[in-house]
Amino acid sequence: MGRIPGFRAAIFPAESVPFLTLVANLGLVLYLFLIGLETDVRFLISNWRVATSVALGGLTLPFALGCALAWGVYNQFLGDDGTRHIGFSVYMLFVGVAIAITASQIRPTCST
Repeated sequence: MGRIPGFRAAIFPAESVPFLTLVANLGLVLYLFLIGLETDVRFLISNWRVATSVALGGLTLPFALGCALAWGVYNQFLGDDGTRHIGFSVYMLFVGVAIAITASQIRPTCST
């Protein structure tokens, strides 16, 4: 959406950005607090091997896919007007971590 001329100025005026940032940070803190409340530590300790393998698998696979995705996206936007040049390793790390963190929040549901 950032490539559409005037999109950011029309949707997010400059004077609203600090308030949106504040609300976003408060929402993130409350979300993480709720996740912490739902965590059953005794269950994790009793099943630490399974929990560790699921956690590592659930982070490494999305991280690797995010790093692969970063290659194509980085080359697609390399040299565009209005963008600052950053190193590929920094960009790859950012995209990989962003994909890994957001993918770990997806919970599968079972229907009966």
